[in-house]
Amino acid sequence: MLGHACRRAGLRLGVLASPLLPGWLHSWLAEQAFAWLGPTLLAGRFNRLRARVYASGCTQAEATRWTARALARAWLRRVRWHRLLSLPHAELQRHLRSMTWHDPQGLWPASAGRRGVVCVLPSGDAELGLAAALDRPGAPAHYFVRCPHHEQSRAYRTLLALQRVGHRLDVDRDGTRGMAWRQLRRGAKVFTLLTMNDVAASDVVPAPLRLARLAGVPVLLLGHRCDGVGAGTLHVVGEYAGAALDTGSPRLLESARRFLRASPHDCHAAAA
Repeated sequence: MLGHACRRAGLRLGVLASPLLPGWLHSWLAEQAFAWLGPTLLAGRFNRLRARVYASGCTQAEATRWTARALARAWLRRVRWHRLLSLPHAELQRHLRSMTWHDPQGLWPASAGRRGVVCVLPSGDAELGLAAALDRPGAPAHYFVRCPHHEQSRAYRTLLALQRVGHRLDVDRDGTRGMAWRQLRRGAKVFTLLTMNDVAASDVVPAPLRLARLAGVPVLLLGHRCDGVGAGTLHVVGEYAGAALDTGSPRLLESARRFLRASPHDCHAAAA
C-alpha cells in the first residue's frame, strides 16, 4: 500500500515538474532517483531486472546503472502520457505534429486510402506514436482503433478529438469480437499496439497478423523512439504483405525484434 501511494505521488510530482525542467535534467534526476530509491521501493522489480541484465554479461555496477535507467525511462513515459492528456487538445495536437517521422521509403503516404493493419511496437511512447499516426495529415481515410477506456476517460476523449477534417475514426471500447474484421471489410485501416509477448519468439502468431493474412491486406509496422528531442521519432519500420505474412510472418517479427534490440532502453520489456 505504501509503495503504491509513493508511486502515485511520484507520478503526480513528475507531471508537475516536467514543464519546469529541461528534458535532459528531468531524465538525469529520474535516473538518480531510481538508482537511490529503486532497490528499496521497487525491490522485487528492480532486483529481477538487475539479475537479468547481470546474467547477460554485465558487471554488477553496470547492471545496477542499466536497471535504474530502464525503470526511469518507463516512469518518464508514464509522466509524459499523463501530462499530455491533461493539456488542451490544441497543445496536445501541436506536440503530436512536432514528432519527427522516419519513413525513407515513403510507405506511409503510399498506404493512404488503402485497407490494412497498422501495428505499433512496444517501444518509446507507443501510445503517442499511435495518436500521431492517426493525426497525420494526408488523404481522407477510415481508421479503426480499440481503446479499452470508459467514455469519460482522457484517453478515449483524446482519440475522438484526433479526428481530422475528412477522416473517419471508429473507436471500439468493448473489445467486440470480430469488430476489426468487419471494419476491414468496410475499408478501414485497423490500428493496434503490439505487446512484447506478440513480438517474442513463439509458436502463436499475433492476432493482428492473422487478421491481416485472412483479410489479404498488408501490415505496416511502426515504432517510436524517445531520442531526447521533443516528441521523439516515429519510425516506419516496413510494410509486409502476401507471402511475407505466411507461416507465422517470420520476416516481420525479426524486423520488429531488430528494431527493439537497437534501442533497448526504449523497449517496454526492459522495465517489465
